[in-house]
Amino acid sequence: MTQDHHSSVTEPYIALSQFSPLTVTERGLCGVLAQWLPPTTWLIIGSVAWPVAGGAARLAPNWPFPASRTALAEAPLLREWMGMDGCWEPLTARGSVCGGLIVPDTTPVAPALLDQLAPWVDVIHTRRYAARQVIWQSMLLQIKARYAAGEERSALLAEVFKNCLGLAFQPAIDGQALTRDALSITGRSRPLWPDEAAFVELVLAVTHPAIKQARVLGLAAAGIAHDINNLLTVILGRAQLLELDAVGEQVTDLQMIESAAEIGAASARQLQRFAQLEQLPAQPVDLAAIARAAVIIAERDFIRNNNIVLIAEIAELPLAAGEASLLHTALVNLIVAAAQAVPHGGVIRINSGADERYVWIEITDPGLPPNTDLQTVSAQTQRAHTIELAIARQTARVHHGHLRIIADPAGGTVTQLLIPRLHERDG
Repeated sequence: MTQDHHSSVTEPYIALSQFSPLTVTERGLCGVLAQWLPPTTWLIIGSVAWPVAGGAARLAPNWPFPASRTALAEAPLLREWMGMDGCWEPLTARGSVCGGLIVPDTTPVAPALLDQLAPWVDVIHTRRYAARQVIWQSMLLQIKARYAAGEERSALLAEVFKNCLGLAFQPAIDGQALTRDALSITGRSRPLWPDEAAFVELVLAVTHPAIKQARVLGLAAAGIAHDINNLLTVILGRAQLLELDAVGEQVTDLQMIESAAEIGAASARQLQRFAQLEQLPAQPVDLAAIARAAVIIAERDFIRNNNIVLIAEIAELPLAAGEASLLHTALVNLIVAAAQAVPHGGVIRINSGADERYVWIEITDPGLPPNTDLQTVSAQTQRAHTIELAIARQTARVHHGHLRIIADPAGGTVTQLLIPRLHERDG
């Protein structure tokens, strides 16, 4: 067999050259190698080991692989193959080891065959891991939305680690103290692969208890900065108008007001740019489902006044475009703002609606509508510039939507959060 192998180096090369980067598979490579290598040979591609003679694949040895030919007896990393008298033949592409062969000692493998095989192994390795990244990124978006909607962190982690990585989550461990290393120990004996480790770290990060608070603070900072900038712009404009008719020291006083307003407005704009979110991807979201979850959270965690009654009549809506966690935060804050406007109690109604461009959730409360006339400093004006409404306004802006606060003809205030429909945002 050794003689046939050396005399036929070009034959596996011809077989390998017939593959396409888009269609080459692990089994296809094994089918070619089975003609030239013993049936006990294993082809390692990334985290999976394939028997060239056919059969079920299994998990590969622990990463990283040896970068040079190594006898199995001399490589603790390959201890799962210790019962086999053989060696490790690495496959190197683009300067790194992407896989290799585990072959019996009596089977020499020509360097030319390894060089011809390595690019195909690298193609499969890259393609498979790219697919994993797409799946995991989608999972991360779902995790963020579900965690923001109030799901328990331990239940989410248990579900994700079991379905994506086969890791056993230990609920007894303090969720805030979880680390990647702790999971690799409690979940299974073998260490995590590099992409698995990165995924675990991202999952732990996006479900960290401080994440929701940080995002809310960012929205609040950007929204409040926007409001402050608008208010200072009005003050600056009024001061400039008064300066036209001012005399003596009045001019100096008004110029000081102008200077302070300009400095404050510039600082507010800088804060807004620092805190604002990047462009949101147009992810399909069910605004009705998010609103129902927000009602539950607001009633459970924020509205403790027995005189306030929430009545939710939320119909099904077309899909909106945005990010579920931000929309959930905004709706919770709108409900809280409505409750704060009626400290003596009342009925707050939550409804939904849609047209060709937008879907919306509206909150109606019996409180008086805000008066935005800056000459009237009143509770109504203060309501228009609360932190809760600042968060909702900023959420609407980053979604290319609107926040409307209008008077209810039956008495009270109607606050609407309008978000573009998915087709409108994409178009």
